[in-house]
Amino acid sequence: MKSTKKQRKNGKTIIVPPTGTSEQEKSIHIISQLHGIPEEKIRIDLEKTQLIISASKQNEIVMQKITVPLGSQIKQKKFRNGILEIILERPL
Repeated sequence: MKSTKKQRKNGKTIIVPPTGTSEQEKSIHIISQLHGIPEEKIRIDLEKTQLIISASKQNEIVMQKITVPLGSQIKQKKFRNGILEIILERPL
């Protein structure tokens, strides 16, 4: 899993959370560490080949973009103890 990265942009801090992926034949499993962020602040968007996990708090934006196969669909998502788990179903 990659470590947290921080960048400054337009007076805000952009935080890229540690995120890991593993791929199986029919699914992609994504785990992202979002400690200190309430579940209701987390947004998950799937746009063509980009899975975007984002949240904002004060002057910080937490964002991770992950490239996925076109036609992937979110099968399951779970958030517990600051860890977001997403399972994507691969296209047939």
